[in-house]
Amino acid sequence: MRKITASLLILTMVLGMCSCTVPKEPEESTASTPAETTTASSESTTAEETTAASSKEPSYVESGYLKGLRIEKENCFVSENEKFQDLINWTMKKAVSTYFKGSLIIATDDEVLLFAGPNQTTDVDGNPVDPYTTYEIGSVTKMFTSTIILKMAEEGKIKLDDKLGKYFPEYKNGKDITIENLLTMSSGIPDMANEPDVFWGGKVTNKLNDTLLSDEDFLECLYALKPTFEPGTRCEYSNTNYHILAMIIEQIEGMSYGEVVKRDIFDPCGMEHSSAQTNGDVTSVPDDDKGYHDFQNGARGAGDIHSCSADMIAFDRALFGGKIISPESLEAMKKEISPTQYGYGLMQYEDFAFGHSGATVSYVTQNAVIETEEFGRVYFFGSTSTVLGIEGLTRSLEMAINWAK
Repeated sequence: MRKITASLLILTMVLGMCSCTVPKEPEESTASTPAETTTASSESTTAEETTAASSKEPSYVESGYLKGLRIEKENCFVSENEKFQDLINWTMKKAVSTYFKGSLIIATDDEVLLFAGPNQTTDVDGNPVDPYTTYEIGSVTKMFTSTIILKMAEEGKIKLDDKLGKYFPEYKNGKDITIENLLTMSSGIPDMANEPDVFWGGKVTNKLNDTLLSDEDFLECLYALKPTFEPGTRCEYSNTNYHILAMIIEQIEGMSYGEVVKRDIFDPCGMEHSSAQTNGDVTSVPDDDKGYHDFQNGARGAGDIHSCSADMIAFDRALFGGKIISPESLEAMKKEISPTQYGYGLMQYEDFAFGHSGATVSYVTQNAVIETEEFGRVYFFGSTSTVLGIEGLTRSLEMAINWAK
């Protein structure tokens, strides 16, 4: 199905361009044989042993975020809730066995079911990763941008049928492009990240960093481009759409995109370890020698946010619980737009699962909300290095979605 094609896509370009690889179905033995699951009783360790294994006490010990969970080897913490043992065991097993290097969390509205930071994954201080270890979440940023746009629409600050000419009068080629076209990837504007030769036209190839690339450089290249197709007739993933949305947010609110995200989402949701348009605050270890992403200003709105497991669960719970935007706006976000199943900043993974994936040079992230009749909403978030952890992250999310079927 195209719905699952648009979902478990590990995004390999700088800001999360979609690929079209259909994920494999989980092996029957994994899904049906109890002996294949991870049993905790024989391999569990104590909190004292876990703490003593690191040079400093991990922050989650003091915070109590994982209080009440059973401590497993491989820096895994699991719920005793019998209803979710298959989900917990299958996803944890995949993360551990495929050398996943990062943080993975599964939760409901009421409890954390699993936190895993296996395979001796450590943060920049050499401690085991925990729910507050921060990552570059890449294109998962788009969920925040679309949420803010819909919130502003509810407040009467913007209309989804507004044309770009209202905000960028000099953009004559974009006179028929609407805010909705940007949200749904149907504008026809080339992707500044994954089609750099087309978008930048060789004009600013030496300026692609925060200190040199300006909004004036960006707009100069944008104004020179014609849409590659008539707006609204096709869907084609483009990071440029969401960068433009961030600039519109700044025009309307009179403050930076990062300040708006903090005011409207981070602070109300208690996301104390998250940031936008910021460098130097990522606490996870980047992939090999590739280092951290430094194109924060140019990536704003499309791929600049840093966050952690605990904060992302807080965001997803608030968004899907109707605490940020209305249920009607949330349904609009979830509605698939043919042919790519891209809604307003959300991809439809299955009829009952929605989210977004993201990638930077060193990290790959998956954020998904699985809606079930029997168990309510199940939240999945994982972020890992691009080389070592992709398979474990992909297979763990596959397991979670197939568990819910």
